Amino acid sequence: MLGRSLLKRALNSTTTHYLILGMNISRSTNRVKAPAVKVLAELRHGPKTVDELARALGLTGNAVRNQLRKLESENFVTRSGTRAGTSKPSTLYAITLEGQVQFSTLYVPVLTQFLRVAEGQCSGIQLESFMTQTGKSLASRYPKRPGAVRDRTRAAAALLKSFGGVTEMRAPDGQFVIRSLVCPLAALTSEQPAACHILRGLLTEYIGRPVKICCNRTEEPKCCFEITA
Repeated sequence: MLGRSLLKRALNSTTTHYLILGMNISRSTNRVKAPAVKVLAELRHGPKTVDELARALGLTGNAVRNQLRKLESENFVTRSGTRAGTSKPSTLYAITLEGQVQFSTLYVPVLTQFLRVAEGQCSGIQLESFMTQTGKSLASRYPKRPGAVRDRTRAAAALLKSFGGVTEMRAPDGQFVIRSLVCPLAALTSEQPAACHILRGLLTEYIGRPVKICCNRTEEPKCCFEITA
């Protein structure tokens, strides 16, 4: 068995790393359209200039520049030097690590298997604790919304939506509730219920109030979190 402190460090660092990558994919998927994806895919073969991309993709230079601007704004592409041209050097564009991640299908299977192994190495309470701390650590990457609990809860619902949820905020009997018809971590929570505590930890830290899980853990997981006003 791994020591508790060693296992905790491994769980927190690995889980947070994979979640950050996965959630960034969710947040960017709707903003990066097919033409930009084609440019990004071409850059996987190596840095290229605008003219080289235009020839490879059968696009105009202006069309390529337009897509590159979008990809740069998402941090999927960066300028990586110049290449000598006929009249003046041309800027080279290269794909970033975050851009490469958009093409990977391995992150979720690796994280799911990692949690399975972790489940066999520690108790359920320990695993839930590690997942909660992972969520709190993840929350530090997103600017918190100031204001009353209602405002912070509404902002938290929007954050979950940006991760791929279909969210709404309700306040029955003065109790704020965030629900989502789709769980942003469905690939994990369907097999590892402890993964719900990642979102609980994130919301607790982001809203600054205690959060209780009331999720529906069926074959199609649905999120539900109660926030104390």
